[in-house]
Amino acid sequence: MALLSVIMSTYNRKEFLPSSIESVLSQTFEDFEFVIVNNGSTDGSKAICQYYAAKDKRIKLIDIEENRGAPIGRNQGLSFATTDYITFVDDDDYCEPEMLELLWSLSQKYNADISLCGSWNNINGILVPYFIFDETLLLDKVRGLHELLLREKYNVAPPTKLFRKSLFDGISYVENVLVDDIHVIYKLFAKANMTAAHGKPLYRFTKHEGNMTNFIQTDKISYEILTEYLSAFRERTIYLSNAVPEIASRALYSELSYMLFMCDKIKDQDELQGLFNYMKNTLERNYSELINSPFLTSRDKILLEKMV
Repeated sequence: MALLSVIMSTYNRKEFLPSSIESVLSQTFEDFEFVIVNNGSTDGSKAICQYYAAKDKRIKLIDIEENRGAPIGRNQGLSFATTDYITFVDDDDYCEPEMLELLWSLSQKYNADISLCGSWNNINGILVPYFIFDETLLLDKVRGLHELLLREKYNVAPPTKLFRKSLFDGISYVENVLVDDIHVIYKLFAKANMTAAHGKPLYRFTKHEGNMTNFIQTDKISYEILTEYLSAFRERTIYLSNAVPEIASRALYSELSYMLFMCDKIKDQDELQGLFNYMKNTLERNYSELINSPFLTSRDKILLEKMV
């Protein structure tokens, strides 16, 4: 019987899909089921999925006739997963052979609700370090959330993380959004009593123009995406303040710090001036909270002084 489930939702990724699937099938840890959701692909990706499903009995192929967004695919994958632990692999990324072995070992050795590893960003064939560190971190709920909000050891991207599936009880990916992970992952960390993290880089995020988060590399962000981030972070602050009160001040600082960063990033973009003014007004109202925060960084202090 499989010990964990790997979930991959794919849509029109025939250029990357074979390499991504093969990286999962080549894991040194073999006791897994591989749930692949073909999310209405029209470019031949479905045939690629069928080819691999016929070759490896660990693959459970789910076919959705019409693409209705990545959250639909991930929720379908969750509903078909039969094990107590799940991880997500994106259809354009690559897993090093030892990834599942490390994640499983951390989860079992430390009874972790979430275990995670480090990664690279693959940008035009160049591997750029992305959350790489040497030590093993054992984090209780508050410290796990603190590191999630700090974004120095890991972030909200579902890949690189093995979750106890019960964390998803009552939680699913939000449909009809542009960036799904920012709405969900913090809620899982708010339920996790133990997170075990090791920064060995065993996952490669492939960065290209088709990524929804491509704006992080290109400095180009749309009104719609920025609006969604601001709304999601407001909701996150409220949610975490209620669910884990000890993290409330950290959550608020993270929200305001994001506004500081974005104000500096978009200050000369005329089409985003409405959002710029909203963030600037919010920062001015919360100036005392920010300037006296124990989390205030030197970068944020400089940006704050420039802003107000």
